[in-house]
Amino acid sequence: MRLQEFLFGFFKSLLVSGGILLFVWTLVAGVMSGEAFMILSPFIIGPMIVGFWVIIVPLIVLLTFATIDRSSAEVFGALAVYPVLVAAFLGFRTVHSSLEKERVQTAIEAARAALDPKYLQRKIDNPIGRIETLALKGQDSCTTGICPIALADGMAERVAILGPPPGTILDNRYEDNPLKTETLWVEETYRAVQGKACLLPDSKHQVYWVQKVGLFGACIEKSDRQFPLEDAVLVLDESTSNVNRPNGLRGGDVSAAYQIKGKTLHEIARWEAGALSWHGPMVGERFETIDFLRTLTGSSPNGVGEAAKLTLPQRIDAAYGGIGKTRIDVGAVVDYLQSTPEQNHPKTELDDERVSRLRALVMEGCPLKAKETSNNPYYMAQCRGSYDRFVDWYFGSATAGALKF
Repeated sequence: MRLQEFLFGFFKSLLVSGGILLFVWTLVAGVMSGEAFMILSPFIIGPMIVGFWVIIVPLIVLLTFATIDRSSAEVFGALAVYPVLVAAFLGFRTVHSSLEKERVQTAIEAARAALDPKYLQRKIDNPIGRIETLALKGQDSCTTGICPIALADGMAERVAILGPPPGTILDNRYEDNPLKTETLWVEETYRAVQGKACLLPDSKHQVYWVQKVGLFGACIEKSDRQFPLEDAVLVLDESTSNVNRPNGLRGGDVSAAYQIKGKTLHEIARWEAGALSWHGPMVGERFETIDFLRTLTGSSPNGVGEAAKLTLPQRIDAAYGGIGKTRIDVGAVVDYLQSTPEQNHPKTELDDERVSRLRALVMEGCPLKAKETSNNPYYMAQCRGSYDRFVDWYFGSATAGALKF
C-alpha cells in the first residue's frame, strides 16, 4: 500500500512538473528562434531566469501538492520526482554538449577542407582592370557603399544596381538571388561625369557622396532605364547571404566577384575572413569591400585615400578648386573638413587666404540668389547650419568670427 501511494505521488508530480516544464520549454524555444529575441536577448535573459525561479518553480510545487493526497508516502513520491528531473536534465546537457562539440569539430574540419588559401590572401594575381559595368545587388542608389567611390576613383565606368524584372509585383516573391536567377535585370545605372552637367541643381546629378570623401572634380549621373544585364562584373559581399559558401567562413567579411556573360556566370575572385564555424577560431585578415574591388581592378590611383591624408588647409584648397567644375554641397564639404586628422586639435587658426576660400565655398553652395527665389524663409539658416556649427566647434574665436557671415 505504501509503495502504491509513493508511485501515485511520483507519477502525479511527474505529470504536473513535466507538463509545465514541457510547455515552458516549447514556448522559450519558439521565442528564441525569432529575430526579435536575437536583438533583445541581452536584456531579457536575466528576467527570464529570475521569472523561472520566482514564478514557474513555485507554481509547479503548488500545483503538485494540490493534486496529491497529503499522506507521507505520496509526498515522498512527489518530492522524488525533482532529483530525477535534475538528473535527467544534467544527463541531457552532458549528451547534448558532447554531440555539439562533435558537430562543431566536424563543421570546422569541413570549413578548413573547403577553404582555398587564395581566399585568405589580400592580393589578386591577375587584376581585371577597369570594369565597364559593375553590377551590385540591393537598394544602394549609389549614395553609400562602394558605388560612388568606384565611379569617382575610376574603378568602374558604370555601376548597375540590380532589381526585380519589370512588372514584378514585390508582394509576390521572386528569385532575387543573382547567382541563381537566369536573367538579371538592371533597375538603375550610374556614371561619373564631368563638366556642365555637374553644375545643374537637380537630383539626377549627385555630388554629396563624392565630395564627402574629398573628390571635387566630378558628379554621379543617374539613369532609371531598365534592361537585362548580359555583360558585367557582379560584386557581392556579406550584406547578402547569396555570397556565402556552404562551408565558408562565418561572422566576418566575405566579398566575391563574378563574370557575367549572357546567361552564364562564374566566380573569378573571392576574399574571406571569419570563423571556421560559429564556435570555431577566426582566420583571415579583416577587410572592406572597396579594398577587394580596388585590388580586383588593379586600381593604382586612390583619390579617396590621398584625399584622406590632406591637412585642413589642403582640404579647403581642394574643395575650392572644385568651384566652377561642379556644384558645391556645403554639408559634404563640412563632413570632409571634420574628418581631417587634426580634428583632435580644436581651436585651429587659419590664414586669411583660407578664410576667404572657405567663405567662398559657402557662398557658392548657399547662393543668395537661390535664397531670393526660394519660398522657404529658413533657406539660408538651413543651408549654412552645419557650416556654422563646424566653425564654432573647430576654430578659435578670432578665426570663427572671420568665417561667420
